[in-house]
Amino acid sequence: MGSRLSDLGRREEALAVAREAADIHRKLAEKNPQAFMPDLAASLNNLGRRLSDLGQREEALATAKEAADIRRTLAKANPQAFLPDLAMSIGAYGSVLLGMERYGKAARAFSEGLELLAPFFRKHPQEFAGLADALRQLYLQACQKAGLEPDRDLLSRFD
Repeated sequence: MGSRLSDLGRREEALAVAREAADIHRKLAEKNPQAFMPDLAASLNNLGRRLSDLGQREEALATAKEAADIRRTLAKANPQAFLPDLAMSIGAYGSVLLGMERYGKAARAFSEGLELLAPFFRKHPQEFAGLADALRQLYLQACQKAGLEPDRDLLSRFD
């Protein structure tokens, strides 16, 4: 619902809904972490986007980092299930860094996301094409703004 409200330009309402969803998922995850931590991470990603939309970058960064940390833990336990989600969360974190003009850190985040996603993209290119394209474009943008040379070997894994 938060995403739809945001699409309609109702950003304050979108933030309230996203915050409520994250709070609900946090309570559920406290009671049953195995069942609800993935949902909490997804809600935190959405909350981070809504915060960033409203220029609340520091809170958005902390929220995106929390989502990535949760997904990093989940991916350690079950890499096949959660590494693509981790790549997405790291991309969300990088997007906040990009908005904060922390270009070098953003480039490193996008690079990490691409590294994690590469084996999945090779096996199922159509399934992961959207995420791969987004991470690749953001990586190139961050590299350009940071004055860094993009890792061509990394990028070639997505050709």
